[in-house]
Formats: sequence, structure tokens, C-alpha cells
Amino acid sequence: MFDARSPLTTGRADCVACGRSHILSARTEACDCDRRENLALHYSLDAETGSALRGSLAGNAPSLWRYAPLLPVESRFASRLQVGWTPLIDCGPCGSAHLFLKDETRLPSGSLKDRASEMVVAVAVAHGIDQVIVASTGNAAASLACIGAAAGVQVTVLVPATVPPAKLAQIVAYGARVHRVAGRYDDAFVMAGKIAEAQGIINRSTGLNPFTREGKKTCALEIAEQLGWQAPDWVIVPTGDGNILSAVWQGFRELAALGWLERMPRLVAVQSVASRYITSVFNGEEPRSAGNGETIADSITVGHARDATAALAALNESAGVAVTVDDDEIIAAVLALGARFGMFAEPSSAAAFAAFERLNEAGRFARGDRVVCLITGTGLKDLRPVLAASALDAEPAVDPADWRSIVPVAAQPVEPAACA
Repeated sequence: MFDARSPLTTGRADCVACGRSHILSARTEACDCDRRENLALHYSLDAETGSALRGSLAGNAPSLWRYAPLLPVESRFASRLQVGWTPLIDCGPCGSAHLFLKDETRLPSGSLKDRASEMVVAVAVAHGIDQVIVASTGNAAASLACIGAAAGVQVTVLVPATVPPAKLAQIVAYGARVHRVAGRYDDAFVMAGKIAEAQGIINRSTGLNPFTREGKKTCALEIAEQLGWQAPDWVIVPTGDGNILSAVWQGFRELAALGWLERMPRLVAVQSVASRYITSVFNGEEPRSAGNGETIADSITVGHARDATAALAALNESAGVAVTVDDDEIIAAVLALGARFGMFAEPSSAAAFAAFERLNEAGRFARGDRVVCLITGTGLKDLRPVLAASALDAEPAVDPADWRSIVPVAAQPVEPAACA
């Protein structure tokens, strides 16, 4: 199945639904079976790979490319940007649990999606392809535009007309060709597929491109390394189409197969009540599409969850949990993350902390459980929650002569009980 002339380091990709094997290439997309499901790449997880991984960790600077033996393309095709090795912030005891925040806001475009874009663009560069297209609610588009610009790859993006202005500005700043679609994300997704097929270019859209999961799984590899090659007890993942969830599980599974982890974490999928297909199916409820849902958490709002099969498998295999949170909880979480921990997260990212607080209050975590919340994107991408909560615009400006009226407020230490 593997063409030795290919610059890819693995040649096997199997459909997550029907299991059929595919010959892997730069333009490999979803399986052509009735379900049109995503593909999963496979590696030889043996002693030789483990030895190569140890050597790579010792010889590479901190970035996702330190895990090259578990990636589909060699690091020489990487962009010039540093993608990966984001901080794992230890926030200490919070209620019953011990909270960690995986700060993906530090990535070049401010989003975890940079991991996926780095991998897709590297595959394109390795094959001499200079055109990539993506359908996105905003973050994946900004991410691909950013990484593509650094690698000299021309990027075309299709976004819904409702994309937040800050994300649209990012895309434009990176020089991508931007087309706003008169419809929702799913309309843009279909359009991107047609354009990619007609023009013979790479489609980075999630649920079609198998390399996106390969980039995102490095988030799990980093968490394990940052915890001394141990898995946390729980990982809470903001979930839309399910690709990040399945990627995190794949990363931990590969380390376990190499014998580097003694146990696996439990996963939590958190969705908006307006976009809850995966949660509904997992909890045995009537499946619901997010096609008509309106929520401030645009990054995890999809009408059709493109990676639902792999995401549901990850939840089942990890004895996971799936919860929904509403916009009020999400906005409160944005403000709480900023005020308590100095972490400014966009609404979709803050959903992870909203779920943490919900589960913590319900007693789902055992005493001392290590819980990692993925903070997948910076709050600078969407200022609406903060602007709506701020009363600054309604207050009159202070006269400089009235400086005595401003009295500092003593800082309040964050106690464990305050995190519960």
C-alpha cells in the first residue's frame, strides 16, 4: 500500500467507518463509501519507532516537530513558524480537582487549528503543491492563511457571512483569498469540496483531510510529556465536528501503544446547546443538528459533525462524558478565565472551563483528579462577550482633576473554593 517514492512517512489510511484501506497521498480525502467518513493514519508503533521518538525529542527544539516519528511528513517541510509546545498552566486545586489549562492561544494565529494547518501545509510543500482551500467558521481559515503565508502557499478560504470581524481581519491580514458565503458553514464546506475537486488542489476542510487530525494529536503528546509522560485523569475538549476530540484520543493511544503511558485519560466533549449532535448521540438522545442553532460559540457550531464517528469512538473508548453548556455559562467562563487565571479565551474555548465548573460542582471528579481544559483559541478573536459585559461605554469619562475619586481595590487571592 505504500509508495516508497512518496515524501510521506506512512502510507496507510483506513476509513473510520467501513475500515477500508486507502493509498495515502497529499490529496487523499474521505472514504468514498456510503458514509463518506474521515480516514485514520496508521504507524508502526514498535520499539524502533519508540527509539526514533526518543532521539527526536532529544534533538529537536520545542515544537510539534519534536514528535516527527509519529507524524506523516518529515520536519524539513515545516513552515518557518514555531507551531506547538504551548504551556500547560498549573492552576492548582479547584474544588475537588487539580486544574490545568493547555494554552493554545500562544500559537501563531492564536488557535489550536495551527497544528492542523502546519501539517496540511507541510504535506503540500512536500509534494510541490502551492494551492490549499478551506471552509471554516473562522479559526481554521485564519490558521491556514497564517501558516500558508509563512510557507509560500496560496490559501483560499470560504467562510459564512456571519464570521466575527476579528477573525475576518486576521484572514485578510495574512493575504488569503477570502470569499464570504451567503449561508452557513455547511454551505461553505460543500463549496470548498467542489472547488478543490474541479481545480485539483488540496482541501484542508476538517472531516475530509486526514492530516488535520495528525497535527492536532500533538496537543495530547505535549500534555503527556509536560506531565512527565503521564496522562491526566481528564481532558475537556471544546467540540464541534469532533476532530480535535478524536485527535487528542489518537495521540494518547499512540503513546500507550509504544508503552509510554501506564493509563489513559477520560475525555469530556463539551458542546453548545445550539450545536449538540455528538453529545445527543453519545447520551442516547434524539440526534440534533446545529443547522438552525444560534450561539456565541461560533467555532464549535456546525450543522453536520464531520468527524462524529471517530469522536464518538473516542468517548466510548475513554469512558468519557459529553455535556452541553449555554451562552450564559460560556460568557461567564470567558470572564472567569480572565479574572481568575489571566487567560483570555474566545467563547468556544471558554466552553471547556464552563464544562469543568459544571462537572466539578456535580462531583464528577475524584479528589485530586488532574483535569486539563483545552483553551483552543484567544479571546482577541471575538470580543463580544467582554464588550457586552463591560459598562465602560456607559460611564462618563473621568475628569483628570478628579483623580482622587479613583480608589484602588485590594486584590483578592484565588482560593481553591473560588474555583469550584
